[in-house]
Amino acid sequence: MGHETVRIAVVQQNSVPGEVENNRAKALTFAQQALANDADIILFHEELLVGYVENMRELAEEVDGPTSRAFQSLLTGSNSLILWGLTEREKDKYYIAATLVGASGVLANYRKTHLWWKAKGLRHEPSFYTPGDELVTFEVKGHKSGVMICYDGDFPEMTRAYANLNCQMLFWLNNRGERGHGEVTKLAETNSMIMAASCVCGKNELGYVCRGGSNITNHTGGLLAEIWDKEGVIYADVEPGAVPEARRQNPWYIGRRSDLYYRYI
Repeated sequence: MGHETVRIAVVQQNSVPGEVENNRAKALTFAQQALANDADIILFHEELLVGYVENMRELAEEVDGPTSRAFQSLLTGSNSLILWGLTEREKDKYYIAATLVGASGVLANYRKTHLWWKAKGLRHEPSFYTPGDELVTFEVKGHKSGVMICYDGDFPEMTRAYANLNCQMLFWLNNRGERGHGEVTKLAETNSMIMAASCVCGKNELGYVCRGGSNITNHTGGLLAEIWDKEGVIYADVEPGAVPEARRQNPWYIGRRSDLYYRYI
């Protein structure tokens, strides 16, 4: 018997740092396109509207701010979801966040737990942002899913933790030069995890060209869709229902020795 499919759409967008209104308008157009192609969940990249700019504090939004509300309005009458990269303001604190929106409003909000520190200037994230302190899960058509942001995913413990939480899909938002399938495949394979990774394209705040490499990878590590060096939307129909049995048969997941490792943390 076959499994129900979930259609994932990943948007690779050329967002100009700091141009909030233009970036939002473009994102809404891409989201509308993905909805017309029956996407169940639409993934955008990290810090979709703001990026790394000097005035990020005045451009930051609250979780239920104008962009979340605009996405909510677009989703009216739909069961689809949008997961987007928010530069979040909460009182006097700022977070790099990933916000899940449905027709009823904000459904979940994840705050980046690992802030990139090996940089100077605007990309020294601890100088501007507060780290999150918890993993966040949500459901897509009844299938448990997780989310992480950029540097988070460079720690294999993150993907493993979401697998241990019985997530079948994992969504990875990025804002860097590229994040291609080559950086995803082993995480997906060793954890039997369907993974969707988004990345920005075009010039960043320093004028460097970002190639993107946004991709959708199956729980076997196989590439389903990928996009480089241009804007666009990629799609894949995945079967999250196949993940639990695959994970039970996965030697790189079942063979772990948590009883051993924890003694050295």
